[in-house]
Amino acid sequence: KKLWSTMKKHKLVGKNQLVSAAYQGMHPHGAVLDTVEISLKMEGKIMPLIIKRNYGGEGVSIDAVNADPNKWLKAITVMYKRPGFDPAANDWFWAKYLPDGSLDKNPAGMQLAGKVARTPDGPKGCIGCHQGAPGGDFVFINDKY
Repeated sequence: KKLWSTMKKHKLVGKNQLVSAAYQGMHPHGAVLDTVEISLKMEGKIMPLIIKRNYGGEGVSIDAVNADPNKWLKAITVMYKRPGFDPAANDWFWAKYLPDGSLDKNPAGMQLAGKVARTPDGPKGCIGCHQGAPGGDFVFINDKY
């Protein structure tokens, strides 16, 4: 909740959110995406935050999302660096929010926040997928972490 409210305060989520240019996405995130990478101050520390907005629905396209992102938004996936949180996953805190700010849940009903890893009978989860990112930093868009 604290991360969501901090992102909202900085206009990174919500109706008047700052967005970047939409681009072609892929599973599991969505048909169209936009990504914002910034440093965010929370709890007295300035740390990296990567926000990926996941767009979808019948008729979704890059042009449609650029024209009206809120109409197509399905989820907001977040990576927030928290020193000491999870050294095995490069200290990333993971979350998948629905557009209203509530946490999404996996098929077993577990909220998707924190150390979102593989479940025994489910998909890879955030950590399981991102551990394969080039550079070993769990980030696909660059190798700076």
